[in-house]
Amino acid sequence: MKMGQIRTSLLTLGLCGLVVAKPGFASAADESPLAFAKKLNQAFVQVVEKVSPSVVVIKVTQKANAQGRMNLRENPFFEFMPEDMRERMRERMENAPRPEGQGSGFVIRKDGYILTNRHVVENAEKIRVVLQTGREYDATVQGLDPESDLAVIKVDVTGLPAVKFGSSDKTKVGEFAIAIGAPFELDYSVTIGHISAKGRAIHATRE
Repeated sequence: MKMGQIRTSLLTLGLCGLVVAKPGFASAADESPLAFAKKLNQAFVQVVEKVSPSVVVIKVTQKANAQGRMNLRENPFFEFMPEDMRERMRERMENAPRPEGQGSGFVIRKDGYILTNRHVVENAEKIRVVLQTGREYDATVQGLDPESDLAVIKVDVTGLPAVKFGSSDKTKVGEFAIAIGAPFELDYSVTIGHISAKGRAIHATRE
């Protein structure tokens, strides 16, 4: 699998340890606001239940000379946290030894191919993939793309639940989006937002 074949269509997913899915629901102009809100809420629940089995937690053991600390500012969840929680996260990351790291990704092919971020696996000595069922597998890096901060890894197993990709051409700015991931080792966290823009070039930088 070549990184160039997947890079363009995947940039809109905004990974950073996350997988994005868009809920769909029928218009209900004649319903009460409460009834419509309940249907919208159920649509979100259905998306999470459908997509979560394809999301994986990625545990890595860094090489001895690799930087093992996460830059909190690069995590999209960090700025939305209350200040006291951010301070606890800073202290936790600063005081804890970091020979181990963690991120998330999602299955893109049933035969074991998984998409994640480059910074999660780039300097890893060992990579373990944990499925939602709790099963764990060793993984190997298949390709890295520093410019978009994407990476493809593979586990030696078949029959995995792969995500179904939609069309970015049909996506509209302002539509709901759901992110499922494992920020700060909080496995299978879910947050809801919206598509803020389309057609932007994303470039990963090093400090």
